Amino acid sequence: MPSPAHRRIITTAALALCTLTLPAQEATPEPQQQPAAIQPPASPRNARAASNAYLTGARQLAANDAAAAQNSFARALSLDPGKTDYALSLAVAKEHHVTALIQSAAKARLLGHTAEADRLFAEARELDPDNLIVTQHLDQGSINLAIGEEPGATNASDAISRLAGPIRLASTPGTHSFHRRGDAQELIREVYTAYGIRPTFDPSLTARAIRFDLDDVDFPTAIRVLNQMADVFATPLDTHSVLIARDTQENHDRLTPQVEETFYLPGLPTEQLTELSNVAKNIYDLKQVAVQASGSRIVMRGSEDAMKLVNATFADLLDGGAEVMLQIRLYEVDKSHIRRVGADLPTSIGAFSIAAEAQSIVSANQSILQQAIAAGYLTLTGSPLHQLEQELGFLLGSGLVSASQVSNLIGYFGGGLTLAGVFLGSGASFNALLNSSEIHLLDEVQLRVADNQLGTFRSGTRYPITTSTYSSSVSSALTSALAGVKINGTPASALLSQYLGSSNSLTVPQIQYEDLGLTLKATPQALKSGDVHVHLDLKVEALGAGSLNGIPVLNQRTLTSDITVPMGGTALLASEVSSMEQHSIEGLPGLSEIPGFQGTDKSVEKDSGELLITITPAIVRRRSSIIASRRLVANVSVVEQ
Repeated sequence: MPSPAHRRIITTAALALCTLTLPAQEATPEPQQQPAAIQPPASPRNARAASNAYLTGARQLAANDAAAAQNSFARALSLDPGKTDYALSLAVAKEHHVTALIQSAAKARLLGHTAEADRLFAEARELDPDNLIVTQHLDQGSINLAIGEEPGATNASDAISRLAGPIRLASTPGTHSFHRRGDAQELIREVYTAYGIRPTFDPSLTARAIRFDLDDVDFPTAIRVLNQMADVFATPLDTHSVLIARDTQENHDRLTPQVEETFYLPGLPTEQLTELSNVAKNIYDLKQVAVQASGSRIVMRGSEDAMKLVNATFADLLDGGAEVMLQIRLYEVDKSHIRRVGADLPTSIGAFSIAAEAQSIVSANQSILQQAIAAGYLTLTGSPLHQLEQELGFLLGSGLVSASQVSNLIGYFGGGLTLAGVFLGSGASFNALLNSSEIHLLDEVQLRVADNQLGTFRSGTRYPITTSTYSSSVSSALTSALAGVKINGTPASALLSQYLGSSNSLTVPQIQYEDLGLTLKATPQALKSGDVHVHLDLKVEALGAGSLNGIPVLNQRTLTSDITVPMGGTALLASEVSSMEQHSIEGLPGLSEIPGFQGTDKSVEKDSGELLITITPAIVRRRSSIIASRRLVANVSVVEQ
């Protein structure tokens, strides 16, 4: 993605060295505004041609061909200059053309086609030189902080040097040897003069004798050693002049040229802007740092070297840090297999008095029997026992009455009133059941997250759970107070009574929402080696089968891990395999032990589940490779004479 837009305003000044005086400009009278020239009307032929060109341009603009539309509108305006609609249409087409060129150039730069991007930006600038967006992109194009930058590309520090215009000493090339002992000022003058630089001394420099012995050294080496031995520092005045002063903090603050820079950091809150300003103050010793929260910018002033280090430190914020694409897959396979084969045989047997049971059934259904006799469906003859049998046979045969003893009757014994029947406690059934199911579940999540930033992804539903309730009774004073209040013509007291009902109390539930489904939180970190370190917090939550005290039970899988994955590699985060197998046998004691009768009714149930979680990170945008560092000068012993 393109780096965030930021503009830098840099000013370099040598404090207390010179004063710049601008000559006063004489006030010149403003030219009087000339009235616009009136264009003569176009000829009918040119007017028709201009109208046709205008319609052609409108069709081309609707087809997103801004370049062709711009040419058509320009032709229409040249044929009929007096038509303002043609001029406005030309401006719109030109703006569309410039925008299309900028978008194509930005895409080419992302793909690494720098030359093509520069060509498109140059074409856009030629069309509209005053366009701020074009100028901004051209400024950003000169600063390439990506890893593997092309030869000749400049980093942020080089851009600052070019914009600020720092003074560079133009010393003569070559090496010189020095073997002198004497006053520091004379020695400094001799060394600088040898390389074509004219020194000027600050009044703070005091007389001091040193010994200086060096052979075949260039200008930077000689000056670095000389400054340490003489305890001085140099401030360039121009390309061939320097000011030499004693190396004290007061002189540095007074004489070192200052660079002022404005860092634009859109989107950052005030707290982060304050933290960044504290980094500049405490680490790089910048004394003048101001935070402008309203514009999301920080204004800093300090030495050129310090500002280079600050720019390198803030490079990721100014030009965009790394971005990581995380591809996370959840594979889940659930299998269920149930098989039941065999017979359910009766497990109990009983006996009953047929006469007593028959008399009980007949007595309980006298009304039905009387209706059947009156209708002629039943005619009783013979002895009372024979009539009892006829009545029982009619009730059972018509299906109006059923009895388990009679339906499961297997035999009888005895006679007369002692007649008894034998029945089974239940019927017999044969089973041949097969139930098999297999569920495959794949969740694939692609999450693009900035470096060291938390990314959150949720997919599912928010399920309401009632955790508690409380009731509040409505006082009679409230009901009487609402006696004269009406809502849409209906008394409020009647609506309240209708809502509360007979309980005259209001029940308010306490609801807590749970995120069911997938919740993923990831914080990636792109390492210099190309690997990606990821802090992952994964939760999969679903409703369970039961509830406790009216609150549903939730099934949950949670994973929290810190891993480092190589570039282009895939890491296995978790693997779960669960298996359950249940066997059951039902039968008659003794009979199930006879060979061939084992498992009169055999049931087998197998359940298995597999879960696999993988993660594949990829760096889609690299961070800056600049390392902000500076050399710490060690103590140098000075030999004084």
